[in-house]
Amino acid sequence: MRPHGDAEAAPHDPSRMHPDIAGNWALWSGIVNQSAITRLEQLKSRFPELTSAVLGTADGLHIASIGLDPQSGEHLAAMNGSLFGVARAEAEIISGGTEPTLSAIVSLSVEDSQMALLSFILAPYGQLLLSVSAAESQLGAVIVHARSTAYELLTALGVTGTGV
Repeated sequence: MRPHGDAEAAPHDPSRMHPDIAGNWALWSGIVNQSAITRLEQLKSRFPELTSAVLGTADGLHIASIGLDPQSGEHLAAMNGSLFGVARAEAEIISGGTEPTLSAIVSLSVEDSQMALLSFILAPYGQLLLSVSAAESQLGAVIVHARSTAYELLTALGVTGTGV
């Protein structure tokens, strides 16, 4: 989207939050939160092993979470942003400097718990991160449920997404 009267402006990068959204984040995060909570609750109903799910921006802003108190949801969103940044930097090194796909999944296993963190682009909100944690479940099942929920978010908000 170009500002009016600026024919030379570069096109907006869909992996970055649109400046108008960022400027009114308190309003827009609430709108996305309502749709996200609905999808996260649906995830919980079809995946009873789920212990938590957190949706946030790639720079660590919390949008929605279930299975956690609000402060823990905010902390995990911030940590997910950092974890994704480190994973992406490592992927760039491993790939020999070529741009890695943004759909890469970061996973963590602790005893009988699994966590999958995936990224997707939700224009105009930019790069979003969804982490899904479950107990006594296979990592593959956690990944499948996380991807399904990300797709549902893209569909529910009626925008084109990439990278899921």
